[in-house]
Amino acid sequence: DGQIVNDIPAGSLTKHDVPVDVIVTPTKIIRVPNRAPKPSGVFWDLLSPQKLAQIRVLRQLKQEIEDRQGEPLPSGPDEVLPPVAKKSGKPNNKKGGGQRKRTTPRSDLK
Repeated sequence: DGQIVNDIPAGSLTKHDVPVDVIVTPTKIIRVPNRAPKPSGVFWDLLSPQKLAQIRVLRQLKQEIEDRQGEPLPSGPDEVLPPVAKKSGKPNNKKGGGQRKRTTPRSDLK
C-alpha cells in the first residue's frame, strides 16, 4: 500500500508505457479514474534489431507491413541484450495434448 502515488508528474510516462486500470494491494482494490490513454500499435522506432530478432511474430508483422507499403519501417537503436536462458532439453508440455511421458510403471496395467 505504501508504494501507491496519487499522481504521476507530467512527462514521466513514455509513449510505450501502459497505464493501469486497476491496482490491487494486499488491502485494497483501486479502480484508476482518468488514466492516461493506452498506446496503440507497435513503436518500431523503439524496437531494437536485437529484440526484433528474438520475437518472430513481430518480425513477420514488420515484414508484412514493409511489403505492403513498399518501404522499410523505422528501427530502434542497437542494444546489447542480457543473456537468454538456455532450454534444458526436457520434453515440451505443449505438444502431444499436454501429456507427459510416464517414468514409473502403472500397477493397474498388469
